[in-house]
Amino acid sequence: MDSCDISSDLYVPSPIPPAVSPAPLSRARLVALAVWPTLAFVVLFGLMQETGFDAWVAARFHDPALGGFPLRDNFWTSQVLHEGAREVLVVFAVAILALWLLSWPVQALRSRRKSLAYLLVAITLSVVAVHQGKQWTNMDCPWDVAEFGGQRPHLGLFDDKPDTLPRGHCFPGGHSSGGFALLALYFAGGGGRSRSGLLLLPGLLIGSVFAVDQWMRGAHFPSHDLTSAYLCWMIALGTHAWFYRRERAAARLPIKRVDTPPGS
Repeated sequence: MDSCDISSDLYVPSPIPPAVSPAPLSRARLVALAVWPTLAFVVLFGLMQETGFDAWVAARFHDPALGGFPLRDNFWTSQVLHEGAREVLVVFAVAILALWLLSWPVQALRSRRKSLAYLLVAITLSVVAVHQGKQWTNMDCPWDVAEFGGQRPHLGLFDDKPDTLPRGHCFPGGHSSGGFALLALYFAGGGGRSRSGLLLLPGLLIGSVFAVDQWMRGAHFPSHDLTSAYLCWMIALGTHAWFYRRERAAARLPIKRVDTPPGS
C-alpha cells in the first residue's frame, strides 16, 4: 500500500452537493437570523402602536365623506391584487408539490427533492400559522372600527375587548402572508451563499404589495402585515433548522484520519 493512501477505516463525512441541499447554516448564523429580526420587529411594532402610525396610514385611504374606504371593492385592489393574486400563489404551491412528486421518476429533479419539500412545508406552515393567529387574536380590521366608518372601538392588541363585541379576525394580515411565505426561498437557496440575498426579493416585494393593497382597502393596519412578515420569516428559519439538522451536525464532525505505519 502506498504511504499516501488512507486506510478503509478512515471516516470523512461526505459533503452535501449544492444541488442536493443548501449548505447547512451554522448555529451562530441561525441565532443571528432569529435575534436581529426579532429585535427589529419588537421596535417597529412598538413604534407603530405608540405613534399612531397604524391609524395614520388607514386615514390616508379612508374617505370621511363616504364613511368608508373607496378602494375596498375596487376591481384592481379587490379582484386582481386580492382574489386573483391569491389564486396565483395557490397555483405556485401546487407547482412545487407537483415538482416534488416528479422528483421520484424524473432524474433531473432528484437533487432538488429536499429543497422542494422544505419550500412546500415552510410555505404551508407560514400561511396556516397566520390563519390560525387571526382566529385567536380577536383583532378588528380598520373598516370595522368607528373612526373609519365601522361600529367597534379601536382597541390595541393588548387591550381588554368586551365579550359583547363581535370577534375580530384581522390580525395578523392573512393576504400578505401568502407573499411573505416566499421568504423561504432565501433559505432554500442557501441562506448564506453568494447572491442568496436576492432570493429575499420575491417574498419582500410580493408580501409588501399584498400588504399595501389591503391597507388601501381598509382590511389591515400596517402592524398586522409587519407581524405576518415576522412570523413567516421565523417559520422559514425554524423549518430550515429542522430540515437540515443532520447536515448541520455532520458539518461539525471532525475528520478522523488513520495514520498508516511507515513503509506500508
